[in-house]
Amino acid sequence: MKRVIMSKKARIAAIVLCIAMLALSAAACKSQDQIEEQKNIVASTQSTDGYYDTRSTVKVTGTGTVSIKPDIAKVGFTVRAQEKDVSDAQQQNAKLMEAVLEVIKAKGIAEEDIETGYLNINEVRDYSKNTSKVVGYEVYYTVNVTVRDMDVLGSLISEAVAAGASDVSGPEYSIEDDSEAYLQALGMAVESAGAKAKAIAGGAGVRLATLPISIDENGGANSAVVYNETRGKTMEVAAPAEDAVALAETQTVMPTIKVTATVDATYQIMR
Repeated sequence: MKRVIMSKKARIAAIVLCIAMLALSAAACKSQDQIEEQKNIVASTQSTDGYYDTRSTVKVTGTGTVSIKPDIAKVGFTVRAQEKDVSDAQQQNAKLMEAVLEVIKAKGIAEEDIETGYLNINEVRDYSKNTSKVVGYEVYYTVNVTVRDMDVLGSLISEAVAAGASDVSGPEYSIEDDSEAYLQALGMAVESAGAKAKAIAGGAGVRLATLPISIDENGGANSAVVYNETRGKTMEVAAPAEDAVALAETQTVMPTIKVTATVDATYQIMR
């Protein structure tokens, strides 16, 4: 009996032919129902991955806003002293700042909420008679305070000024934790987007899918807090006369802070 030895190329060609015949045989065995089922699976996968006809959608932006009262106020106090000698100016400034710090601590302000700034020393010059002559020195020192008890804010400012603070900056109001308010605003933003989409669909005479295709948060919580037009303002306080019997408390106007969230939503138009 003769033994037939096939070449390498012949063996590869035979293997390829067998694979092709098996594939044709498998395709012929599929029923029409199986083919349709496969098509549905492919279509479902494409929808899950976000493939849809953008010409048949409605895109809207929804906004939600929650108004709350601030629970933090930041105030800056500056103490100034001017003397002919720089050391005298420094000593005078130190005494005034010590008095202001005593007032701040007496109001229950925690150490971690008190931050002192830089000590600045400037020459005071006389430019009269077309000359520039040093006639003294001005020393000023700033302390920034975070107030968490809004009830003491007005008296703190008044008493700090009486103790020697010559300049007051603020108060600037904010919220320590706006996460809960932001979540509320986010829910309102989604409702707003749905209402807009429904109004657009009604005007166009089309029907939308109940659930949106996508909802995207726009901006995030870090950009949520904005002030309204009623900003916190403090009335100017003049240092009281030496013979003043009582110190009038500074009147502060508490603002309303708006926490805003925005979402972008896309709805499918049903055919």
